[in-house]
Parts: sequence; structure tokens; C-alpha cells
Amino acid sequence: MNTLNRKKNDWFEQASGYIILAGIIAVVAGFGVSRIFNSWGVSSLIPIGVGGVVIIGFSTVTAIRKNWFSTEASKRKALVGTNVAIMSIFAACIFAIVGFLNNRHYERFDLTVTGKYSLSSKTKNILKNLDKPIVVTTLFNPGEMFYEQILDILKEYAYHTDKIKVESVDPLRNRTKVEELAKRLNISDLQLNTVVFECGEYSKHVQQNEVIEKQYPFKFKGEESFTEAILNVTQEKQSAIYFVTGHGEHQFDDFDRGGISGIANALKRDNCRVSPLDILTAKKIPDDCEVLVIAGPNKAYLTEELNIIRNYLENRGKLLLMLEPALNPNVPTGFKTLLPEYGIAVRDDVVVYNKVNMPLFGIQTVAEIYVGKDEYAEDHLITNDLKNYNTIIFGACPVDASPPNDQMPYQATVLMRAPEGSWGEIDVANLRQKKPEYNIDTDMQGPVSLAVASQVKELPKAVTESHPAMANDPSAKPLGAQLVVFGDVNFATNEYIENPGNADLFRNAINWLAKKETQLGISAKPPDFRKATINPIQMKVIFWVSIAGIPVIPVIVGTIVWWKRRR
Repeated sequence: MNTLNRKKNDWFEQASGYIILAGIIAVVAGFGVSRIFNSWGVSSLIPIGVGGVVIIGFSTVTAIRKNWFSTEASKRKALVGTNVAIMSIFAACIFAIVGFLNNRHYERFDLTVTGKYSLSSKTKNILKNLDKPIVVTTLFNPGEMFYEQILDILKEYAYHTDKIKVESVDPLRNRTKVEELAKRLNISDLQLNTVVFECGEYSKHVQQNEVIEKQYPFKFKGEESFTEAILNVTQEKQSAIYFVTGHGEHQFDDFDRGGISGIANALKRDNCRVSPLDILTAKKIPDDCEVLVIAGPNKAYLTEELNIIRNYLENRGKLLLMLEPALNPNVPTGFKTLLPEYGIAVRDDVVVYNKVNMPLFGIQTVAEIYVGKDEYAEDHLITNDLKNYNTIIFGACPVDASPPNDQMPYQATVLMRAPEGSWGEIDVANLRQKKPEYNIDTDMQGPVSLAVASQVKELPKAVTESHPAMANDPSAKPLGAQLVVFGDVNFATNEYIENPGNADLFRNAINWLAKKETQLGISAKPPDFRKATINPIQMKVIFWVSIAGIPVIPVIVGTIVWWKRRR
């Protein structure tokens, strides 16, 4: 009988250690499964529960069988061990609670000068209004250019909305994931170094060259590309933008300096469909036209064409018109007679010039005008977010708002003016023969208005005060045409569109007309280059402090200690 009990004891002593080890492995495995699937399910909770019971149970039985608490010394050791275990558990609980609170109240701070890790207000508005889940998958090799910045900006997207889930896949090491993604998208082969946006059955692929500008200093424009991708996969309908042709207008398929292909590509990234339109051939403006763009005509519009545009506007049409000064007075475009019906006054027989103080050259007269913070309208959706950018205008004609008139159903608002020192040159015919000079008696005194927006007047104040609900009711507000008129087209050409203020101004105008105010332009972010300029004296200070000063300190301290001990 004793032999049998001794064999049972030997079996327990030999197997208990392995069983406890198996319990530890089960707990670790359960935790690993939860991290792999990013959730706590049955497959992770069962191994953790069973392993925990085995560890506690066999450890307790082993302690009792070996009489760990029989002597004072063993009791003291057991109490110390128990105390350490309890304190360890308590510390782990504190860390868990802190981590839980940090996850529930997570905050991110961008301390970079250029706002490298911050999203623009336009992107935040779009994310705020998301109502569909979007899966973002990065197929980048970790060593690729801007890889870390791409991940950082995508984390910002996920931080601002719970509708976006970001997943990073290394295409070289995880081919299974790549094949699953290709099968899900019905694509035979995925391109490496791309970011894939998925929303239901729609997907958009953003390639690496789309998030980096091709010219030095290689600005990062990932936010613009990613926000555009989100719009593409969440909005089934594209805004139809028609560019009028047939009167010498700048063309959106012209890639030269004078073309507007750059702004057309920007519109496509904003989920817009860009198409040409010959009004005289079509005899009407298409029904799906959300915005009609006329980019710098240099030939006259026929009365029939102007009537077609007028009928389109009266049916709640939207017009973006970019004019140019008529250097030949005999070639008017015809819009001087149409625009006054909407409270807009234009002078295409005047060129706006500006006096600037140029280094080494002194005061110079130029047709290039820089519109800055003080020249934008104080409060308008088109210009509100442009206060930190300069817009470059070249060779513009004045466009102003007509004086208020109770009989006029439209109200025009000046969007921007030329800076102080500008004027409107009346003597257009002789500009090629002589240098323009301001004549106080004949020229148009500055500052000159360069752009105007016009829309139907708001409800009278007496109506909104007596019926407050109508003030916030879109159906109660009057509807009609909307116009944005610029006295220049060069600001939208490929030569000037790379300037952030120019691109954002045009896109903001389009989105205001198309009622997409939350989707205004997003500028590329320059690299955060920093350099320290050190003069010769500072160089000497750094040299002597680092070469002589720091090494001498331990010598001095050692000498003082030696001297005190010697005494």
C-alpha cells in the first residue's frame, strides 16, 4: 500500500511541473490569439481560463503537499512571495486601467512647424460626415520614401473617425494577404507601393507618385490624394463640370504653360467629371451641368450663345467666368452686357498694375499682383481658408460689385482686391509702346477689385425675425443663379497653378458653386527642413566648450576631491 502511494506521489511530483508549464503556454497562446484577431473571443478566452485554473490549482496543491507553510521560515517566504505576487498583480491592474483610460481619451498633438501630422479643416469636415465604413490598405515596403509619413497621416484619419480602418501589408512578406485583397477587388494583379481605399464595391488606388510632388522640395500631398480617394469611394455621383470652347478659351487638355490641365486634374481628384462644351453646336447647356466654366475667352460671344447662358443661369445655373483684359478694344467678349443683370460690373478695357519695391531695382511697375491676407474678403466661404496663402494674379481686368439696389434680386460680394499701390490703367491701346504710369486724372484709382461672387439675396430681415424657422430652412430660401467672376485667367493656368493660393482659390470657387463647401482645396505640405546658422564667435564658443571645457570639469572635480582627502 505504501509502495502504491509512493508511486502516486512520484507521478504527481514528476507531472505537476509540466502541467503548470502547459497552463502557462495556454495563457500565452490565448493572449496571442486575441492579438492576432484583434478581439477577445472564445478561441482566446478558453485557453486563458483553462490555463489560469491549471496554474493556480496545481500550484496550490503542490504548496500544500510540500508543506511550504509548515515552518516559520517557509511561512515568511510564502508571505513575501504572496505579497510580491499581489503587488505585481496590483501594478498590472494599474497599468491596465491607465491603458484603458488612455485608449478611451486618446489625444494627439502635432508639434511640427509645418503641421506635418495634422489634417486640414476640410478633411475633418469630410470625415465627420462619413456614414459608410472604409477599409484602407497600404501595400508599401517599409523602406520606401514617405512610408512613415503615409502611415502617420492615415493614423490621423482613423483617429478622427471610427468609419476608417487602416491595415498595413508588406507585399513582399505577406503574399497571402495581397492575394486575398486582389481576389476581393476582382483584380488580377495589384501594384506595389499603393494605398487602396475600399467602401463596399467601390475602390480607389493611390499610387506613390500621387502623394509626392515631382519638383523640389518634393512636398507631401498625401492628404489631398487620400481625401480625394475617400470622396471617390463614398460618392457614387460625380459633379459634372463643363468647360466652354470655341472662343479662344484656355483648354483643360492643354499641358503647356498657358493650358489649364493642372486645374482640370485637380477637379478630377475632387471627384468631378470634366467635359468640353461647344454652346453653339449643342444649342443648350446640358441638364447635368453643375458648374459652367468659361476660361479666358478672347473672341466675342454671339447673342444666341449669351441667351443660352442667360437661360441656364435663370434655371439655377452656376457659372465660373475668368476674363482677360481686351487689349484690342474692338474685340469685346459680350459679358459686359450680361453680368450687370447679376450685380457685377466689369471693365475689360482696363489692365490692373501694381507698384512694388523690388530689391536692387527700387520701385517697379508690374502686372503681377500678389493677393495676401489683407486683400481677401473678410467673410466668404471661398476665401475664408486662404488667409495664410498668397494668390498670384497676372494681367487682370477690374471686376467689381455694383452698388446695392433694392430692385436687384442678386447681391454681389467682392472676393479680393489688389493691394495698395495698384491702379487700373485706362490707356490700354498704348501699353505696348510705353511704360504704364498712374495718372490720377484718368486712371482707375486703387485698390481695384479683382473677383466677385454673386447669388440671390437672402430673405429679408423682417421675414426671418417674424418666422425664425425659415432662417434655417433651405427650402424657404430663394434659389437662383450663382456666379463667380475673376478678372484674370492666368492664375488658373499651369504656369501659376502650383502656387497653393491659386489652386485653392479656383477649387474653392468650384466647390462653392457646386454646393460642396466641405470639400475645399487642400495644399501640399512642404518638408520640415530646419537649419542652424552659426556665426564665427559662436563656433569658437562651441569648440572651446566641447574640446576644453567639458573634459576639464572632471579634472577639476577630481582635484578638489583629492585635495580634501589629502587634508
